Amino acid sequence: MPANCPALANEILAALGCDGEEAVKDPSGTETSLRHALHACYAVAQSPSSFVQAVAERGGATGHKAFARDLGVLVRPEEMLKVTSALVRVYIANGNRGDRKKARLKHLLETWTLDQYLGETEKLLGYQLLRAPLDAAGKSPLEDERALPAVPHSHIGVFSQKQPGLNYVGVALPVGQITPKQMLRLADLADNYGSGEVRLTVWQNLVIPNVPDSMVETLKKALVKMGLDWRQSNLRSGVIACTGNSYCKFAGTNTKGHALELADYLEKRFQLDQPINIHLTGCPNSCAQHYMGDIGLLGAKVKVAGESVEGYHVFVVGGFGKSQAVGRQMFQGVSFESLKPTLEKMLHGYLKHRQPGEGFQTFTNRHDLGKLQEIFSNEE
Repeated sequence: MPANCPALANEILAALGCDGEEAVKDPSGTETSLRHALHACYAVAQSPSSFVQAVAERGGATGHKAFARDLGVLVRPEEMLKVTSALVRVYIANGNRGDRKKARLKHLLETWTLDQYLGETEKLLGYQLLRAPLDAAGKSPLEDERALPAVPHSHIGVFSQKQPGLNYVGVALPVGQITPKQMLRLADLADNYGSGEVRLTVWQNLVIPNVPDSMVETLKKALVKMGLDWRQSNLRSGVIACTGNSYCKFAGTNTKGHALELADYLEKRFQLDQPINIHLTGCPNSCAQHYMGDIGLLGAKVKVAGESVEGYHVFVVGGFGKSQAVGRQMFQGVSFESLKPTLEKMLHGYLKHRQPGEGFQTFTNRHDLGKLQEIFSNEE
């Protein structure tokens, strides 16, 4: 990571409102990936001397069914602050900042081309940026794919770092929930057994880096003692939920509570040999990215016996990284109580009809929605 990342973050935060999203990706060989294509602006390290800087076309917002696209320029680390600041300021000067529903960079790029955006950025910079070649799909062949995880959920557990004798420990949090007491205890563990650092992941979990070999077993026991764990099942480790209606006025459902109930219900019935992602989001803003989960659940009010209850629309086929795809709705308006057996049937159908070693997204992508509904509806 460049040394000026803190300055870069401060510059961006000073200029942006709530709808700005930036990311930096370092393909250093680790299996833990950053879902950078969801952001309005992102940079990907290519070598010690260069970054690929990308801006999203209608993208960085999967709640709007759009992923980011490579801008196709190379930027040296020492230029990152200046270039990113210029990119942000073009958005501020030309984006619709008065309408929350049209405030994202995506909306500006619905009326501008990427070349136009790049041209305005270069006017602010006073020089032309170095272009990177793009393939027919609009992607730079320079972007290193090594950082995409070969194994989903690979950040949970104990893994060797490139530094000899050091490890990073992935700590599983139940749908991102943690108590104040646990937070303080984690800080103590990071100080005592690591380098005093705790990192957040996009999967609502934590990573404690720089743990010496001699401290790993002690740290593992301490995590279990405080009610957390460094182990996770292929099902529970992929359950993600937004804040939900406990704290968010936009959410229509109790996503956190429902996510925990679903994980408990399904884990008693299945031991999956392939990881699966289940994303619960309480409203169309899609903070939990329901469009990119193996199974996406969008909160909705559902009528049952004339009464309004909490329920979900069910999506499949979504993915990110090499399997990037926007999910498609398969079931509409399923009450939460009916959702449990619905997902149970879906997983039964997947396990019964899949090819050897086939993941859930690959399986669902192999069939049209009509065939999937037939497969899932017939399972008991």
